[in-house]
Amino acid sequence: MEIFHTGDEHWAIYVGGGDVLHLDPISECPRADSSSTYSSGNIRAVVKQEHVRYAVGSCLYRVNNYLDQVYRPRPVNEIISSAREMIGAQLEYCVKDRKYKHFVTHLRYGTACSRQFCKEPEPGDLINIYNIISKHWAIYVGGGDVIHLAPLSEDSESGSSSISILSRRAVVKQERLQDVVNGYHYQVDNYWDQ
Repeated sequence: MEIFHTGDEHWAIYVGGGDVLHLDPISECPRADSSSTYSSGNIRAVVKQEHVRYAVGSCLYRVNNYLDQVYRPRPVNEIISSAREMIGAQLEYCVKDRKYKHFVTHLRYGTACSRQFCKEPEPGDLINIYNIISKHWAIYVGGGDVIHLAPLSEDSESGSSSISILSRRAVVKQERLQDVVNGYHYQVDNYWDQ
């Protein structure tokens, strides 16, 4: 399951009975709301089984077995058995490196991966870029370039492509993928091709 927290995503694996298993960051304060944004640094997390309603909170979520086309899923009983053996374990959790996605993909496929590392973009691929507060989309046109809708900002005349979600005006631009990503996570996301 892909859970859309404010400005980020979180992943869980469904284990039956309305419960999911996921990495829950360990902090001094309990999680106030499932839509809170997690830290971008390395922290410890505990593998927790809880009801999907609590894990999701007020956030949107979807079933997303997007790597089934690339990897063969392990048998369901093996996935659930492996998942339950991990309950209570403390692991390093890094939002920036998407370690929580690697955790659930390892359980499902037997290998830790994400689409970012499994497939290089090809011309025509949709690129999903995750920045601090939103998702941004682009289409890969080859040669390391993407075309995207870039919101205009106060410094747009200076050539800066800073992304502002507050802008109501935008311009279509072709730019280097790495410049648009600007250090954030991205992945090829042709999910709707299915």
